[in-house]
Parts: sequence; structure tokens; C-alpha cells
Amino acid sequence: MIKPRFPMPCDFDPISSSDCESELDVALAAELQTALMPADWDIDTPNYRAAALNRMCGCVGGDFCDFIRLNADQVAIAVGDVTGRGVRASLLMAKIMSLLHRRPIECSRPAALVRMLNEMLLDLGDRVGSAMSCSLFYMVLDTPTDTAFFIDAGLPTPILTDRRTGTLIRLGLPRLMLGVEEFEPEECCHTFLPGQRLTLCSDGVLNATNSKNLQFGEDHLEQAILRYADTPCKACAQTIFAIVDNFRRGTRQRDDETILIVDRL
Repeated sequence: MIKPRFPMPCDFDPISSSDCESELDVALAAELQTALMPADWDIDTPNYRAAALNRMCGCVGGDFCDFIRLNADQVAIAVGDVTGRGVRASLLMAKIMSLLHRRPIECSRPAALVRMLNEMLLDLGDRVGSAMSCSLFYMVLDTPTDTAFFIDAGLPTPILTDRRTGTLIRLGLPRLMLGVEEFEPEECCHTFLPGQRLTLCSDGVLNATNSKNLQFGEDHLEQAILRYADTPCKACAQTIFAIVDNFRRGTRQRDDETILIVDRL
């Protein structure tokens, strides 16, 4: 077994993590994040509809998502969650998104892209002496064939539902998050059929905790996805956030939360 280069990272409380960050630092990081996040989260391709919602725990955070047009036939879908919060997480998130926006040749192949990002994060970790880690789902969708190649590196397993039959399955296999150790990425493949919906979320959604210290979890998420299977993508994402808020019953949000939904029409 390969020994991780760094200890497995853990999240920390945003209140304590912000003590050493000046208001100017946070404001500049928030401005950078706003500039990098897409103004319109839509997949912009025939036969598909999509939406994404993202809400930070504080002024800045480490969650990100995007739809990236690679060429006339292919679009990439990325959802990420940088470990930690505050300015450090936001700067790492900005670096990753900036790389994706440059559309290097590796972007067309999930395995190549994930390998490149993992090497970059390991190198950064070596330089600073601590893990610079990130969970990432990255998919390249070929729209003429409806075929998608993807890798899930540490995010909650994506959920695939059939809006016509009401069936639900977990898609693919979760892998180790990036920036922890060297590994060889392996792609999964799925061919979308009309009526299918793909739902992804960051772990902030599943880990939302109520006053009884119970977590929202996979069961509540799956119930919401099935109940609102016929609701348009954006409205469904908004409804899931409302269900999470109701579950919390007034306890504060403690992590960034992101939901992305893609429909094959």
C-alpha cells in the first residue's frame, strides 16, 4: 500500500480559521472568486439542460463548479471542494479554476486532467509542507453520442435517476481526493439516455447538521431527488437547498454547499 505523502486532511471551523485573515484579504479573495465563478451556470448544449447552485459558508470558500465548452461536440462538467475554508481555500480554488479555464489539452481526457491536477497539488503541498487537497468530479460529455467519461476523486458519489421510471443508482466509484498521494486515475463511462438526470453535490450538503446533531445524509438527499424528479433543474436545486435549511432548523451552515444537476431531455 502506498503511504500518503501527507496526513489525510480534515476541515476546520470557519470562525476560528478566519481569525488571522484581514478584512481586506477576505474582500480581495471574494472578488477573485466572483470573477472566476460563471455568471450563468448552464450547459449550453443541445438535448441537455443543467443548473448549479453554490453557497459559501462565509464570504469566501473552497467549493466550485463549472460547465466548460471544450469544442463544438464536447463540454466538461467540473464540481470541486477544496479542503478547508477561508482565504487559503479560496486561493487554491482560484488556481484550479484558472487552469480549467485555460483549457489545456488534458481537459479533453478526465484521467489526464486529474493526473495533472494531482501532481500540481502534491507539488504545492511539498512546497508549503502540508496537504493542499481537493475533491473533484470531472466529466467530459460528448453530446453527439451522449457518452460521458468521468472521474470522481473524493466527492459524494453522483446520483443518476430516470425521470420516467423513478429508478435511482449511484454512478461510478469514488476515488481518493487529489493532493494526498500519487495514484493512476481510472475513468468511468456512462451513456446518457433520454429522461435521465445526474445530480452531484459537495459533502457540505450531506453533512448539514440539525440541532440534534443528526446529519442530512444520503437518504434525505435521495428522497428529495426522487420527489422532485420532474422539477426543472434549477428549481430542483433550489428546493433541495430549502429542504436542507428546513432540516437544519435554525442551526448555522458550517460548510460550503454546492448542487449541480444535468438533464438529458
